[in-house]
Amino acid sequence: MQVEQDQGPLAQAGASAERPLAVLIVGAGFAGIGAGIRLRQSGEENFLICDKAAGIGGTWWHNRYPGAACDIASHLYCYSFEPNPNWSRKFSPQPEIQAYIEHCANKYGLRDRIRLNTPVRSLAWREDTGLWQAQLGDNRSIYARHVIFASGGLHQPVFPDIPGLDDFAGPAMHSAEWDEGVDFRDKRVAVIGSAASAIQLVPELAEVAASLDIYQRTPNYVAPRQDRAFTETEKRRFARWPWLGRLYRQYLFLRGEYLLFPVVKTRHRSRWRDRLQAMIKGHIQASVVDPALVEKLTPDYSLGCKRILIADNYYEALNRPDVHVITDAIQRITRQGVVTADGAEHPADILVYATGFDLEGYMRATPVTGRNGVSLQSLWAEIPRAYQGGFVPGFPNFYFTTGPNTGVGTTSVVYMIEAQLELILQAIASAGENRAIEVTEAAWEEYNRMLRSALQETVWAGDCQSWYKRPDGEISSLYPFNARRYRREHRYLEREHFHWFDRPDAAGAASTQA
Repeated sequence: MQVEQDQGPLAQAGASAERPLAVLIVGAGFAGIGAGIRLRQSGEENFLICDKAAGIGGTWWHNRYPGAACDIASHLYCYSFEPNPNWSRKFSPQPEIQAYIEHCANKYGLRDRIRLNTPVRSLAWREDTGLWQAQLGDNRSIYARHVIFASGGLHQPVFPDIPGLDDFAGPAMHSAEWDEGVDFRDKRVAVIGSAASAIQLVPELAEVAASLDIYQRTPNYVAPRQDRAFTETEKRRFARWPWLGRLYRQYLFLRGEYLLFPVVKTRHRSRWRDRLQAMIKGHIQASVVDPALVEKLTPDYSLGCKRILIADNYYEALNRPDVHVITDAIQRITRQGVVTADGAEHPADILVYATGFDLEGYMRATPVTGRNGVSLQSLWAEIPRAYQGGFVPGFPNFYFTTGPNTGVGTTSVVYMIEAQLELILQAIASAGENRAIEVTEAAWEEYNRMLRSALQETVWAGDCQSWYKRPDGEISSLYPFNARRYRREHRYLEREHFHWFDRPDAAGAASTQA
């Protein structure tokens, strides 16, 4: 569903420095919609949500490939204040998650506060007014006292560095930019990549393609998903007794904290990780018929070093005679297909890049200029760093919801977002209308020293190549402790780690009409 642009009571809000928004929210996914809901619940009505996409949903609007689904259980992958007793399955498919986010936007009255097809091209702190100036895609500007940057990392696609990407004559697409007009029936399809999106795509494409080649660089641990549909009786019980849904949600959360987090919290050998690792390797052997293929699919690194994947039908799909796993390095793309390092050319009619996302790039994609003309991009030239994932010195009244080191990998990102939003709302309230809040550089430095030290002790710092880890070994996306500690850290604003200053009187500033 699309929002009419420039309609509603906030059509002109923020159009000048004399009439600024209280809060500008960038992004209309889980984080952006959650921020809008929490602002309304706190009594703030003067805010706007901008998103470059044509629909609400963020990650779940962009990622619409066949088989797209969440690998976190449905009852945990939702707002705690808006449970959904009617999830159709234990692990929700993409259309259902997007519909849930739209439902929340409708229920909490956010429609007239959302501008779709409205990319924020740049953000700059105005020293003369103490406001943020946002330049939109149509070159208009809007002004806000606070900015919540709620754009996530799973929508900025990464393409492989392979010669000839533009030479291919047939349709080619990234999984996050799915072309629904392409017919895969009876076509020779090449999927480059074998991780999270690929294991969902492959079983779907295998059903319709004439042949399917999967180019795998490194094998992954793929555990059974154990997905199933909820019965109508179960859904009625969740609806009739909300406490039952809360109890089930708590069970899912604690399972991640006590069964999954111990797998990643240390890079040293652990008995529990060894057991799970052996179980998954046994699952590969039981699921795949060809011993040579079993060898190709079996990882030789510690479980958890790369993202642990879950699927019920991926390995089974690889048993089909028309599906081939190719582990030779890709040398180049040609008009007709893919040439591998052994010199063989593998013909293809369609190319699919299931090659993941730029987890740091989304934070740098929008130019952000803070106090004294310092750009966020230059500050983060070496590595993105923030205090508690949301605050950066030199950028007053500016907050990230899923900033650096906010991922856990063993629980729902929505849980993490809610914790971050509580701290952001406290920061906004502490500044009021006339002041600005900023984290101190000392607190920022100390927090990141602690993170970097702790991260080197996790399995993520092990000897494998993963999307978590930069080429220099640094990890900028993940949080090294469990989700309960993250929630505790974000419960109260530690005032000694911040400073406040008075904003100039925006009422006297010259108006710049949008």
